[in-house]
Amino acid sequence: MNLTNWLMGVTLLVAACDSKKSADTTEQTTPEKQTVPYSLLAPTRRFTLPPDLVEVSGLSYYRKNQLLCVQDEKAVVYMYDLKRKAVVDSSVFGGYGDFEGVEFVKDEIYTLKSNGELFHFKPSSKQIAKVPTDLPDKTEVEGLGYDPQTERLLIAVKEGGKKKEKVVYMYDPERRVVWQGLTLKDDALEEAGIKASQFKPSGIAVHPLDGTIYLLSSTGKRLVVIDRKGKIVASESLDAKLFRQPEGICFDPDGTLYIASEGRGKAGYILEFANR
Repeated sequence: MNLTNWLMGVTLLVAACDSKKSADTTEQTTPEKQTVPYSLLAPTRRFTLPPDLVEVSGLSYYRKNQLLCVQDEKAVVYMYDLKRKAVVDSSVFGGYGDFEGVEFVKDEIYTLKSNGELFHFKPSSKQIAKVPTDLPDKTEVEGLGYDPQTERLLIAVKEGGKKKEKVVYMYDPERRVVWQGLTLKDDALEEAGIKASQFKPSGIAVHPLDGTIYLLSSTGKRLVVIDRKGKIVASESLDAKLFRQPEGICFDPDGTLYIASEGRGKAGYILEFANR
């Protein structure tokens, strides 16, 4: 082998190594490698809920040191005090039903039924308004959140709707209209290392500091973070022993994360996570 051929061989070898290094670096920045900015194995506090909230299904920030909770059988909103570690008040807004979400917006409480119906009322008020959202037939929803930037409620679909995608509907309280907002394709989930058939949103919340959207899935025990265009920016699996059946999610204004889990034969509970 002459000197020219030898130098060309070395050059090709170095280029191949650089290419492999670049590929490795790219792999490390794909969504499945980016974790959620919370230590999800180390909650800062745990709150055990009373018997009425064994099947807690929705969670919302209410006021300082207080959260709102609903459970999926009774039309009751519970005000839970984090300092007292107890329910301090409640509002009845109907009879029985499958209620999956709650959100406090501009002095009004909104609750979500699994068929897409919304109820709203002021705390302790007897005047309850029902809003039919007219979602497609056979659509089951479980997540209710609020986006302060657009001043719209977010409704996350668990089952039904279009195939091969997860849809988040938006509701404008002022205009009282609903439309399809964000769409998360199954292909994007699979590319991020998430089995699409095992991702069925049970909760949704908007981060108060950066505006990203957190989607919680009890099925498959997963937390996925998307940007405002629906692109996955982070994903992390949840420890099934720590998160028995995660159904509700919300944030404090300072970014503290709260996730509520059903008891499944034991007491329901809320876990608190400090922002990193």
